[in-house]
Amino acid sequence: MLTHCGAALTMHFMLASIAILTLFGILLIMLETFVPGWVAGILGVISILTAVAVALTADELAGWTYGGRLTLALFILVFSSVILIVWLRWFAVKAFRRRLTLTASIASPQPSVVALGSQGVALTELRPLGRADIAGKHYEVRCQDGMAAAGSRLEVIASEPGNLLVRLVSV
Repeated sequence: MLTHCGAALTMHFMLASIAILTLFGILLIMLETFVPGWVAGILGVISILTAVAVALTADELAGWTYGGRLTLALFILVFSSVILIVWLRWFAVKAFRRRLTLTASIASPQPSVVALGSQGVALTELRPLGRADIAGKHYEVRCQDGMAAAGSRLEVIASEPGNLLVRLVSV
């Protein structure tokens, strides 16, 4: 009677060890969604595969048939897969996407509406890019003539993405 009780206790201890290995592996793979680098994921897969190997080869489960051991191993794999698919599909992707993904939008700048032929003054040296005051507003400009000194008179000849194309006006 005492031997039978000891064998049952050893078998329960082995089943608990298999369950702990499986759950530890699942938790490590879940941790991989937060800590990149594949280390936690690889250790999780190794832990789950170790649980499967123990389920198939443990001497403490000698009273089990091979079909029973195979069923336990398949259950470990299916259970782990289902838990991880549910985790990735509904929790990790959706719940954490809201917290970890930037959802703010940045308004695109309005194109500068300056009439061609408008005149202004260079605020900085244009080499060929710089800033100019045209019709009381400051704009980024590109000088068609190459270089222009600060204070030079300018005329708008075209609009480009991000700046205005200007040329020097002879006084």
